[in-house]
Amino acid sequence: MKKKFALLLILLALLAGCTMQNPFKDSPNVILILTDDLDTPLMPYIPQTRQLIGEQGATFENYFITTPICCASRATTIRGQYAHNTDILQNSPGFARFFKLKEEEDALNIWLQNAGYRTALFGKYLNNYPVNAGRNYVPPGWDDWGAFLANTDDGDFFYNYTMNENGTLVEYGDAPEDYSTSVIREKSLAFIDDSVKADAPFFLFVSVYAPHGPATPAPGDLVDEDLTYPQSPSFREADISDKPRIIQALTQTGDEFDEGDANYVFRKRVSTLKPVDDFVAELVQVLEANGQLDNTYIIFTSDNGFHLGEHQLPSGKGTAYEEDILVPFMVRGPGITPGSTVTQMTANIDLAPTIAEMAGAKIPAFVDGRSLLPWLQADTLQWRNGLLIEFGYIDEEAIAEAMNDPEKDNLLVGVAGGAFRGIRGENYVYVEYANGELEFYDLTNDPYQLENLAGTLNAETLSLLHEKLTALKNCSGTECQSLEEDLNINW
Repeated sequence: MKKKFALLLILLALLAGCTMQNPFKDSPNVILILTDDLDTPLMPYIPQTRQLIGEQGATFENYFITTPICCASRATTIRGQYAHNTDILQNSPGFARFFKLKEEEDALNIWLQNAGYRTALFGKYLNNYPVNAGRNYVPPGWDDWGAFLANTDDGDFFYNYTMNENGTLVEYGDAPEDYSTSVIREKSLAFIDDSVKADAPFFLFVSVYAPHGPATPAPGDLVDEDLTYPQSPSFREADISDKPRIIQALTQTGDEFDEGDANYVFRKRVSTLKPVDDFVAELVQVLEANGQLDNTYIIFTSDNGFHLGEHQLPSGKGTAYEEDILVPFMVRGPGITPGSTVTQMTANIDLAPTIAEMAGAKIPAFVDGRSLLPWLQADTLQWRNGLLIEFGYIDEEAIAEAMNDPEKDNLLVGVAGGAFRGIRGENYVYVEYANGELEFYDLTNDPYQLENLAGTLNAETLSLLHEKLTALKNCSGTECQSLEEDLNINW
């Protein structure tokens, strides 16, 4: 009897050991926290988020947004596709185009719902939602829904906004409790409690508006007036004569964007993040109180970056510069070693397949990105050494007209930075603008993109770059992955 008992203990120990070798749990909860226009210089001002997610999980140092504008990035986030495959390349027509193409019918939330998950989105969805779908329209695949309706009066989504709450339109005013981060917080915490009571795994998409302009702070949250914007060497770059005319035109606003302007905008942006930081801390507390913290992945990132005076550009996004495409990304959860760092090139095309694999959901063949879970296990595998960066619809007829008429050189300025297609390699950036202009930066020797080398490259190198970009900008699915692995260039 004693021998049988001893053998049983050994067997249980072996089984436990096998379980420990697979750190990822079945049907874990997933929370995606997506900020709006958050850039790297803002990270020091969300200390609780960095401590509770970054220090307790993994920080990705090279996470890129393949189309650095809100709607295109968000469409990519829930579809796992480059923008040329979602066909959402700008903020307009945005949602109306996504809806017309019926892309909502096969998106991340649908995959997870089919895998048995409760799903919810609170906050900002896609720009221009719900144009052409009806004001009470709720996209398929969401068990709980609370999304901002597009404004028609150039307002923002901090106060005085309307939310579609599961098909019912609810007006919010300017009372302290109407501050949108607070409203999203209340809805998110309630959804977690309901999901725990239902004994169901959940996917919660928290889409806060902060720190998007006009960056309205909550009452009492305005930061110290002595706070200054951390200037990089590209801030108010002295000589931009090497930059494309389309970029130079963006600086010609009629009013110089100076250090004082940058400091003012930066302080407001920082101010909007305190409620977000407190919200993250409360999310962790509620998960722990419900016994769900160890079974939940929490992802924190942004839809795009933000420039604030770099290369003489006023505040904004939508360019191929590092300020706009490189954003923070942190994740904690089962099987992730606290304090770990991932340096490989990753991107928002990877987010949907990563979450799908976390949940054990089926990943459609159309997905261009790839799951990041292997890097969270520190595996060595074949990986990309470059990404496609793209922005804007290209009207060939209008471009031809502009090229022939110097007075119309500013045609593309209205497309926030000009339509472009480019490659962000591990140590370079190559960009082709729709009007024929080029940029190339050696990121090893010029990380702040001060010297455009496109005019000094030999014809063979330019031809090779153009060839690789032409293939990449038309790729889909696993073809994209193969092309990404062949983007090393010597110049």
